[in-house]
Amino acid sequence: MAVLERNGNLNIWWFPKEFSQSRYGEYHHSGTNSCTLITLILADMVAKEGRGFYCQRMQDLPPRAVEIFAEGINKGNSAYAHLITANAGVPDSGGVAQQMTANQNLNIPDALNVLKRQPHFRLKEWFFTHMQADPERESCRTIALRLLQAVNTGLQQFRQAGKVNEHFLFAAMISDNRTVLFVIEFPANLITFFDSHQHGRDAGAVVAQCNIRDMYDMMNWFVNMNHDVYSSQPHIYEVSFLLPDPTGLPTPSKVEKCEVTQLKNNMSLAKKMQKK
Repeated sequence: MAVLERNGNLNIWWFPKEFSQSRYGEYHHSGTNSCTLITLILADMVAKEGRGFYCQRMQDLPPRAVEIFAEGINKGNSAYAHLITANAGVPDSGGVAQQMTANQNLNIPDALNVLKRQPHFRLKEWFFTHMQADPERESCRTIALRLLQAVNTGLQQFRQAGKVNEHFLFAAMISDNRTVLFVIEFPANLITFFDSHQHGRDAGAVVAQCNIRDMYDMMNWFVNMNHDVYSSQPHIYEVSFLLPDPTGLPTPSKVEKCEVTQLKNNMSLAKKMQKK
């Protein structure tokens, strides 16, 4: 179903345009703005699926990975459709549900508030950070390097807290109102990227995967892909780290979070990492 592209150390699977949030499944009509719900539902499903879910060396994505991706898209679209239907004509009482409009994107906290009403949804936000970019002055390589720094902030704290037995760490990233998912899997040391949107005229959703040590390649591809497909040059990237149970896990300090936005242009480091 998906066509494999190899880009350096990165494996990329492109789905046909029919397999995307705005075209796939019974509730595809609500898929234009449901990406945040899809992302969180997908992460929750992966967390429940358990160990050994992905394999970097496979030519094709495991069938179960495709099934879960498809189910996540349909469930996210369904949740968005029911949310809009339930709120049609309801007076504003100050809550998220009453303030929803038919074409509104949800942020992470609002989406979590919607999904926590479902009996089996377990994910919670561990911490949130953001990164400001200046695409007029910064190259794609430098922005990718700082995105790497943002994700590594959570990854390093997770490891230092001895939480690798959790097996998964999830990072939902929002840029230009599009939410995508990074799944960090231990102990396989893999990072897998899920994007449920349609990409151009011919491609639908996309999955990418690499070893954690090659994460810069993924970030560099992601920044360039957004520019090439959507002409997107975001000035801000929001990153929310999610776990089934973050209780007792210390969050990065304000200083550690600010390091993401204070990292200056360092092209030599970016080039060095790109050559790895």
